[in-house]
Amino acid sequence: MFFETACFSYASEQLESHRLQESPRLQSEPLVLRPLGREQLSHTASNAVTMVRIGFIGLGAMGSRMTIQLLEHGYEMVVYDPRPEAVESLVERGAVGTEDATDVARQADVVMLSLPGPDEVQMVVDEVEDGFDEGDVLIDLTTSKPTTTNAVADQLAEHGVHVLGAPVSGGPSGAEEGTLAVMVGGDHDVFERCEEIFDVIGGNVVYIDEEPGHGHAMKLTNNYLSFVAMICTSEAIVLGKQVGLEPETMLDVFNSGSARNTATSFKFPEYILPETYDMEYSMALVEKDMQLLMDVSNETKTPFMAGGTIRQLIGYVRGELGSDADYTEIYKYFDQVMGEAKD
Repeated sequence: MFFETACFSYASEQLESHRLQESPRLQSEPLVLRPLGREQLSHTASNAVTMVRIGFIGLGAMGSRMTIQLLEHGYEMVVYDPRPEAVESLVERGAVGTEDATDVARQADVVMLSLPGPDEVQMVVDEVEDGFDEGDVLIDLTTSKPTTTNAVADQLAEHGVHVLGAPVSGGPSGAEEGTLAVMVGGDHDVFERCEEIFDVIGGNVVYIDEEPGHGHAMKLTNNYLSFVAMICTSEAIVLGKQVGLEPETMLDVFNSGSARNTATSFKFPEYILPETYDMEYSMALVEKDMQLLMDVSNETKTPFMAGGTIRQLIGYVRGELGSDADYTEIYKYFDQVMGEAKD
């Protein structure tokens, strides 16, 4: 009963209706990018791409850093965020600021979104869709649901706008260094024409397939494994401490063998052992992202037993630590709880 509850307690009633309908998405029309008279990017002689104006909506910890990368690589940027101070900080770096998200779509050839979640993506798309021109591209970098991405692709196809679902992994540090992993779903020709843009923000750009939502499906499963690694590594380290092992020694052994993961190789050395706990990924966002994967499980009617347990555990830890607590503080929770149990 516990596993059944964990798997299905967050179930939704049915799949989103657009998944049951024939998709009107654009399949093979060429992408036309309006030139701004800048020097052409190095590509291939037969497939050169004129430097385009990029719009960016959502200037949080990830979006602001990705925008800076694009500015530093010579792209003309027009930006919007509901927080004027976020816009102003990028205007000072050379971006054009707007007070209306629709103006971003009107002025840009390629519009990039980095928003809190799928609800915000749909809201913004509903707001800006009339600002697009035929042939424009929307790139959604948000951690979102595949069904939302596919619905947006169908919606904007009616305006002749292409959609690429391209969530990223690597956190604010990866965004600042331009080393994010980028997972792209959508029309392959459109992806190729935007690949220069992805190469600026990402160190590892992976094209998934023609389905716009599959990039987001990939991101959610990637997040899940990252969450499991963080939780289980925290438990393992605390348990080892209880028998007298040093965390540094344990990490050295883990990283030299089969237990190596992103928590042992990155999060513990960078944020936990130094006790900074400043990855800039809040427990509220962790819980939100894990719930999105539970939604996918429920929409596809796929049992997700371990996932349901992890979801419940994340919700409990978030409740104990607070919504604003850093993701890496999961370790502090296990250290306290398991230490108290020993005492």
